[in-house]
Amino acid sequence: MLNAKLGCSHLFWNYPETNGAGELWKSCAEDFSSNYADLCHLIGTGLSRNVIPGLSLNDSKFVQINSASADTLIHIVDNSVDAVVTDPPYYGTILYAEIADFFYIWQKRILGDIFPDLFTSDLTDKDREAVANPSRFRNMGISPEVLANQDYEAKMALAFAEYYRVLRDDGVMTVQFNHKDSGAWDVLAKSLIDAGFEITASWAVSTENPQNLHQAQKNSVSSTVLLVCRKRDPNAGQAWWDDLRPDVANLVEQRAPEFEANDITGIDLYLSAFGPALNVFSRNYPILDSAGNEVRPEEAFAEARRAIANYRFYKLAQTDTQGFDPLTTWYMLAWDAFRASEFPFDDARQLALAVGGFNVADLAKTYKLLDSTSGTCKFLTPQQRHKKRAFSLVEEEFSARYLIDALHAIITLYLEEQAIEPVRRFLKSTGLLSNDLFMRSWEVALKVIPRIGDERKRIPEEKALADLWLAMDEIKAKVIYVQPELELGSGQQSLNFAQFEE
Repeated sequence: MLNAKLGCSHLFWNYPETNGAGELWKSCAEDFSSNYADLCHLIGTGLSRNVIPGLSLNDSKFVQINSASADTLIHIVDNSVDAVVTDPPYYGTILYAEIADFFYIWQKRILGDIFPDLFTSDLTDKDREAVANPSRFRNMGISPEVLANQDYEAKMALAFAEYYRVLRDDGVMTVQFNHKDSGAWDVLAKSLIDAGFEITASWAVSTENPQNLHQAQKNSVSSTVLLVCRKRDPNAGQAWWDDLRPDVANLVEQRAPEFEANDITGIDLYLSAFGPALNVFSRNYPILDSAGNEVRPEEAFAEARRAIANYRFYKLAQTDTQGFDPLTTWYMLAWDAFRASEFPFDDARQLALAVGGFNVADLAKTYKLLDSTSGTCKFLTPQQRHKKRAFSLVEEEFSARYLIDALHAIITLYLEEQAIEPVRRFLKSTGLLSNDLFMRSWEVALKVIPRIGDERKRIPEEKALADLWLAMDEIKAKVIYVQPELELGSGQQSLNFAQFEE
């Protein structure tokens, strides 16, 4: 909608507001009734006009809907349920009760006289909510985050214990979970395992619209993991983590191609690896390290990340990480995983742990690769790094200890000089032209840095490396690069296109 204010000389875009009160109830009722009808059809019972839809006193099958807390299923007897399907709160992603307060106060004014039992408190009950909400634990002498994690783990454990009680011994439970924070996964998995469950299978499902990810700007998760759980064998003995560690890595690497075949890539691939890791980890409990201490699921997740990092780097470079410095390996895997110039600091930390060889804090302080503020990281451009003296363009002072510095040096030189010949001289005088690992890094960089179709929005690193590749035959001879195609319309052939100046 385009608004124009009287007496003003400018126009501005705005969104219209509509009153949905007249249609809201009808829409919700229709959605509920259609889902209810589908559920009745699924279990094989018909709809009846004489009684509640789906419920017939003469039928052996009927649908029953109860509203109850997941940690108190007193209306369900032991070992009576064939399947449990649960979509628990995603840790601290959404604080449902705090959001609901906005609606609660208005509903209380309108419906309080009709349903007094539902509106006894001034605001929603946040004490019983199963989310990790640090704001509830301020000024208690212990880290609010630690207390929030413990509270969430305890409440999830109570819910899973109830699921365990009502589920048949041959029953199955499916848990849907989506979170980038390995701490959230650790808490959820610990609750599952403590309740007596084993994760027997996992499936990664793409659930988000990729058009909403803004992948060249910010990193985001677009898939959800479904964990298939069964009751663990009560006679299974404890296991040692050193024995299980290779099994975790092997299973993760076996499942990785399957995930990729289902379009699970980037950060979602690392997330999906948590399922196979839990498959191995949850078979025996407790799991002990060499000192006899209990190992938490987060150790399995760390091993899964290492396995995916090794798998992805080998696939990108067609070789293992031997010979590549850790900094360059991390940089390539970061672009490959996050597909964004901006991403959470904890994701950068976890990837650094998977790669090994340096402290994540040094990415900003020592190597000048990142700008880190308020828990978020952003890649510095090659020119920004050069201004911070992360590397030198003086041939006698240049060091190729870190291959990423070499790549950023030629990118900076090209962008500043806007010519090919200075780059050619620099490559020859520094020996980079005969450095096979450097050429392989160039090749990998062109694979992992996102290629944006809009020429004006292309990432400088990607555009510079592609332009140089097109302009220099000596690079073309050593670097394999599949050029993106530019579609010219129906009936016309697509062309490879790049701009460079020499």
